Amino acid sequence: MKINNIIFYLNRPSKLATAVCAACIGMLVFPSNALAQDNETDNAQVTSERKLVSPQKKNYPTRNIKGHITSAVTHTPVSGALVSAVGIMGYSVLTDDAGNYELKVPLFVTAISVTNPVTNGLQMGLSLDEMQKDIVLYPKTFAPDYLDAINLRNDKSASDFQYTGALNIKDEVQKQLGAYAYTIARNGTPGIGSNIFIQGLNSLNVNAQPLVVIDDVLIDQQYGRTMIHDGFFNDILTNLNPADIESVTVLRNGTALYGAKGANGVILVKTRRSKSMATRITANVSTGVTLLPKFISMMDADQYRGYASELLKTTNTRIRDFKFLNERTDYYYYKQYHNNTDWKDQLYRNALTMNYGINIEGGDDIASYNLSVGYTQANSTLEYNNMNRLNIRFNTDIKLVDRLSVRFDASFSNLTRNIRDDGAPENYTEGTPTSPSFLGYVKSPFMNPYAYGRGEFSDTQLDITPESYLNEALVDYPNYNYRLANPVALNEYADAENKNRFENSLLNLSVMPKFEISRNLSLTEHFSYSLINTNEKYYIPINGVPSYFVKNVNAYRTNEVRSLFSKQNSLMSDTRLDWSNRYGAHNIQLFGGARVHWESYSLNSQLGYNTGSDKTPFMSSSLLNASSSGTNDSWNSVAWYAQGNYDFLGRYFLQANLTAESSSRFGKEAGGLKLANVSWCVFPSVQASWVISNEPWLAGVKGIDYLRLTAGFDVSGNDDIDYYAARSFLSSKLFLNAISGRSLSGIGNTQIKWETTRRFNTGLETNLFNNRVHLNFNFFKSWTNDLLTLQSLNFLSGLEQNWSNGGKLENIGYDIAASFKVLALEDWQWEIGASAGHYKNKITELPDGRQFIETQLYGADIRSEIGHSANAFYGYKTSGVFSTTEQAQQAGLYLLDNNGVTKHYFAAGDVIFVDQNGDHVIDQKDRTFIGDPNPDLYGNIFTSLSYKRFKLDARFNYSMGGDVYNYLRSQLEGGSRFMNQTTNLMSRWQVEGQTTDVPRITFQDPMGNSRFSDRWIEDGSYLRLKTLTLSYELPMRSTFLQGLQFWIQANNLFTISKYLGSDPEFSMTSAVIGQGIDLGQLAQSRSIVAGIKINL
Repeated sequence: MKINNIIFYLNRPSKLATAVCAACIGMLVFPSNALAQDNETDNAQVTSERKLVSPQKKNYPTRNIKGHITSAVTHTPVSGALVSAVGIMGYSVLTDDAGNYELKVPLFVTAISVTNPVTNGLQMGLSLDEMQKDIVLYPKTFAPDYLDAINLRNDKSASDFQYTGALNIKDEVQKQLGAYAYTIARNGTPGIGSNIFIQGLNSLNVNAQPLVVIDDVLIDQQYGRTMIHDGFFNDILTNLNPADIESVTVLRNGTALYGAKGANGVILVKTRRSKSMATRITANVSTGVTLLPKFISMMDADQYRGYASELLKTTNTRIRDFKFLNERTDYYYYKQYHNNTDWKDQLYRNALTMNYGINIEGGDDIASYNLSVGYTQANSTLEYNNMNRLNIRFNTDIKLVDRLSVRFDASFSNLTRNIRDDGAPENYTEGTPTSPSFLGYVKSPFMNPYAYGRGEFSDTQLDITPESYLNEALVDYPNYNYRLANPVALNEYADAENKNRFENSLLNLSVMPKFEISRNLSLTEHFSYSLINTNEKYYIPINGVPSYFVKNVNAYRTNEVRSLFSKQNSLMSDTRLDWSNRYGAHNIQLFGGARVHWESYSLNSQLGYNTGSDKTPFMSSSLLNASSSGTNDSWNSVAWYAQGNYDFLGRYFLQANLTAESSSRFGKEAGGLKLANVSWCVFPSVQASWVISNEPWLAGVKGIDYLRLTAGFDVSGNDDIDYYAARSFLSSKLFLNAISGRSLSGIGNTQIKWETTRRFNTGLETNLFNNRVHLNFNFFKSWTNDLLTLQSLNFLSGLEQNWSNGGKLENIGYDIAASFKVLALEDWQWEIGASAGHYKNKITELPDGRQFIETQLYGADIRSEIGHSANAFYGYKTSGVFSTTEQAQQAGLYLLDNNGVTKHYFAAGDVIFVDQNGDHVIDQKDRTFIGDPNPDLYGNIFTSLSYKRFKLDARFNYSMGGDVYNYLRSQLEGGSRFMNQTTNLMSRWQVEGQTTDVPRITFQDPMGNSRFSDRWIEDGSYLRLKTLTLSYELPMRSTFLQGLQFWIQANNLFTISKYLGSDPEFSMTSAVIGQGIDLGQLAQSRSIVAGIKINL
C-alpha cells in the first residue's frame, strides 16, 4: 500500500467556549489575595469570522527518494512512520505496511526526519541516489539522540521529570546533565538547592552562576542576598514545582543574546503547556522516608571526661576537685555527670516526605490550557527544619482572531519552613554556638538533656539551667564563651510561629500577545510582573541557653531576636519582531527587539537582645542594643537585541547575535558606546555549524549516521554590580552602641561597569553504527576582563575600599559525553552512558598592581593570585608532630611574640610546621598554596535497563580532585576548647617519645597547632549513586482510566569517598570565594520514595 504525499490543513475553528472556560478556571483557582489590587474591566464579547486556511506551498524542482524503515528491537518493518523533508513543510509521507516510503523532495533538501509515536525521532542525510540507506528506529525507552532543530550552540536539555522526588529542579540538572553544568548540592536540608557553574568560574567577587529564564521571563535569583540563619540560603528555584516543568536547557555558548547578564551561562526553564485537544487529568501522589545521615565518630562520656581533665591542667586554675570528676557513686552529683548521652539521638530522626499534585489540560483549536496544583511536605532528618510548599500554575494559549493570539501565564507559590542555625560557628566571640547540629557533636556526653533534682532526672522537664561544670576552673577567663546550650531545650523553646520561621512567596503574571502581520512577519509583546516576598524570624531562647558574651556590644546577653523582611518587584517588557523566509536552498530567520527591566528590592532587618521571657519573642525598640538596617534599591536596564539564523542546503548553519544594553547600575562614565549621554555595552556573537553527514558523499556511508562540527565566538557580560557601587551615600550608625548619627559609608565609582567575558568554543557531535553510539565533545576557552573587585582608598577618605573594575581571569576546559545502546531486543533494552567535564581557571591580572587578593573565612586564608586559580587555600604545610623534646629542640622552631622579641619555642607534642624560608620563625611568610577546591573532573554515569513495561534507571554523579577545607573537623579535633572531640583525638600526643600525627591538647592553643594548615585539607573526590528508579506502567486502557504508573526511587544509596566528613558534596555559599569549606551542615542521606501516577 502506497500513501502519497500529505499536506496538512487546519480545521474550521469552533466556538470561543473553550477560551472563556480556560480564563474562568484560571480566575477561580488563582488566589485573589496574591494580587496587590483588583482591576475592574467591562465585559466584552469578542466575535470573529474564521476562514479555512491552508499553507501556501511553493513549487520547487524535486527529486524522488525511497527507503526502508525497520524496528531496532523487532527487526520488522515500521508502518505509519512519518517521513518528512527537514527544513521545509509540506513534503511528508507515511511508510506503508512493508516499512517502505517514497517521497518527492526539493532538490535542495539534504536530510529527512522520521517520527513515530512509539519511537524516538531521527534525522538522516540524503545521498544522491534515489534509494537511501535503511533506517532503524529505537523505542522511547532509550534516550533521544536527535533534537527537532539543529543544535547550533551545543545546548543541552533535561526533560525526564516523569518519576522524580526532587524538591528543586537543580537536583535533576545534576543527575541528567552531568558534565554540561557543574552542580554542587548545598547540604541535606529539604529544598535547599544547589550551586551551578557553567564552563568554569567567570567571575571572582560577584555572582558566577547562570541567569535563569522561566518561560522567557528573566528571574533574579537573589544570589547575593543573605539570610539571618546560619547555614541557610533562599534558593528561588525551590518555589518551582519540578512536576510543572517540561524541560530545562543549559545555554553555554552564544549567550550574547542576554547581554550583560549572560556571561555565566543561561538556564532556560520551560513549564508545561497543553498538548491535548481533549481534557486530560493527571494525578501524582508520592511519599518517602529519608534516613539518618552519616555521623562522625565522637568520644563517649568517659573518653571526654579524660580529655576535659587533661585540658584543665593546661589552664591557670589550681582547683583539682571538680564535680564531673568525682567517681564516688554516693556523691549527689554523680548521676548528673555520669551519663553517656549521644546528643544526636535527641536531635535527628528518620523523616517523611509527601507530595501531591494534579494537572488538568485540554482545549480546542481556539484555546488550550494547563492547570496544575501541587502540595509538598518535606520533613528534615534534623528536627525543626521542615519545609511545606504550595504551587498553583495556570498556562493558557488563546487565538483571539485570525492573526492575533495571546499567551497568558499565572503562577503562585508559597513556601514555609521552621528553621534553625546549621553548621559550626565562625567564631566564639559573638555568642555561644546555637546550631543544634553542631551542639549535637560538641555538647558534653556525660550530661543529660533532662533536668536533675533530688538525685533523679525528670522524665519530662528539660534541663534549662546554664552549664556549670567548668565555672570554678575558668573564672579567671573573662568574656570567654565556654558554656554550651542544651540543644534539645534550645529546639523546644525556640519553636513557635513567631520565633524561628521562614516564608517565601513568588507570584508571576505574564501576558504575551502575538500579531501575525503576514505569513513571514509577526510582532510579539511580552509583559511580565513578578513579586518575591521573604519573611524570616530568628530567635535564641533564654531557657536552655546560657548567657553569653557578645564582643560587638562588649557585654553579656541572655538571648537574641532578629527579623528580616524583603520584597522584590520585577517588571519586564519585551517587544520583538520576527521574520523568516526561505529562498530555495537559503533559509533565513531574523528577530530583534527591545527588552526593558524595572527592578526594586527593599529589605528591613532588625536585631535586639534580652527579650525578658521566651513568651515574648518580639522585636521592639526597648530591647538592649536594638538596631535596624535595610536597603531600598531600584534599578532598571534596557537591552536592544537581534539574532539572525541562516542555513544553506541544511548543511551549513550560521547564527549571529548582537545586544546593546544599558543599566542604571553602570557609572556615568562607564565607557562603552555612548548614546544619548548613556553608556551602552555591546555584545556580539557568531556561531557556525557544519552537518557533515548531510553531505551526499558521506550520507551513504554506513556506520556514520550523524556528524556535526560547531565553532563559535561570543562576548557577554556580568552586571551583578553592587547597587551602591556607582553612588556615594551616607548611612545611619550607632556610635559606642549609644549615640546615633550619620556618616559617609560609600564613595561611588562613576566609572564602574560590567564584566566582559569573551568565549571561544568548538565541538563535535556524532551518532554511529545505526545510532547505537552517541558522542558529544565541546571545548572552550574564555577570557574575562574588568573583574569587579574592591580597590583600596586613600586613608583621608575615611573608608578602606570601594568597587572598581580591574583584573582578568581565564578559563579553559572541555566536556565530553557518550552513550551506547547495549541491548535492543523486543523485551529487553539496555543503555549506558557517561559524561566528563573539566575546567581550569587562572588569574592573569589584578587591580592596583596587586599580585594577589586574600580573604579570611572561617579561619582560612583564601588567595586568588596571578598565575594561580581563583579561591585557592593558602596556609601552612605540616610534617607530623614532634615526638620528643630533643627533636623539637633540634628543629629550633618558634613563634615570635607580639612585642617582636620574646620567642616561644615549639615543644614535644606540637605540630611540625614546614619552615618555608628557613628562618626558624613560623609566621605568615611560611604560608603557601595547600589546596584547590576546583575539581579536576566531574560528571555523571547512567544506565537504563527495560524489560517489557518495567524500567530500571541508575544515575551516578562524581567529582574528582577537588580539595576540601574540613572546618568542622578543625573544631572537633582542635583540642583547645571544652567541647567534645572526635575519637581520633584518642591517639593524641600525651607522653615523651610517642609517635602520632595528632598533637597535644592545650587550652586556647597558644602555639597555634590547630591553625589553618594542610591538617584540615582533604581530598573531596567522590562517586555517588544519586538515584536508582524502578518504574512500571500498567497496561490499562478504559473509558475513565487512561494509564497507571508505579515507581519507587532510592536516592544517595551509597557514596565512595576517602573524605572524613559526613558528606563530600556541599557548598556553604553561592559565591566563588568560599567554595570547598565544610561547615558540617546537615549532610545528604539515603532516602526512598514511592509514587503513583494516574492518567484520566
